Amino acid sequence: MSSPADQLDLVVLPPPGGEVLYQSARATVVWGDCRDPAVLARCPDRYDLLAVDPPYGANWRSNSGRNFQRLAGDDGTVNWPMVLREWVGPTGTESKLKDKRHVYVFGYRPEQLAEPLRLGGTAELIWDKANTGMGDLSQPWGPAHEPITFGAHYKRASGRAAGGGRLAARLRQGSVLRVLRPNADRVTRHPTEKPVALMAQLIESSTMRGDLVVDPCAGSGSTGVAAVLEGRRAFCVEYDRGYAELGVERIKAAEKIAAQIDAA
Repeated sequence: MSSPADQLDLVVLPPPGGEVLYQSARATVVWGDCRDPAVLARCPDRYDLLAVDPPYGANWRSNSGRNFQRLAGDDGTVNWPMVLREWVGPTGTESKLKDKRHVYVFGYRPEQLAEPLRLGGTAELIWDKANTGMGDLSQPWGPAHEPITFGAHYKRASGRAAGGGRLAARLRQGSVLRVLRPNADRVTRHPTEKPVALMAQLIESSTMRGDLVVDPCAGSGSTGVAAVLEGRRAFCVEYDRGYAELGVERIKAAEKIAAQIDAA
């Protein structure tokens, strides 16, 4: 398998409707464009959690010398709240994300997502990366944190107006999540890769074993890996073929570990 760095500027576009690169009892990985209605249609209805880090218009680049490609959809032209609106199920539908279940969206604040994602109770979480990220090295301040919107999705306006949220699976915890972000030479798979430990905290807080976790902007597959290791199921979509294939390999490795845990 060629790495994303080996692809240089050659972008292989996903086919219409996407392509299932991997499917098992624990996980599905689709190479496709999450804005494509046919890709969305592949996602099972009544899933349990949306956890996603969309390329939210930062136009990310690094001066570190690593040959990461610009991220597709990260130029600010994609209205990601409206894209994700379709993934939770648009107004007037009972499809996709179950009623009263949770969403976690990186890079956006609650006021940007409450209406399109039909959120009742919301909270702004902060991922404290415990070190300075790559970002644009020409700037004097380096990114060391990232906002995450938590929200409870309500199909009906009455539920949203009440500001309620389904109780989490875990005890209540603080809104600052301190998880070390790999930096420097350890950033080898994806320029904005999320730590599995971070995604595991979110998944464990909002789902039960066997629940289905969905990530339509999966990158190198950290959400899927965390879901499998936590005993959940995963449905992942990734636009970049190289990252999607990497996600498959990582999820397969996680499945082997999960199988060993189940057998113990």
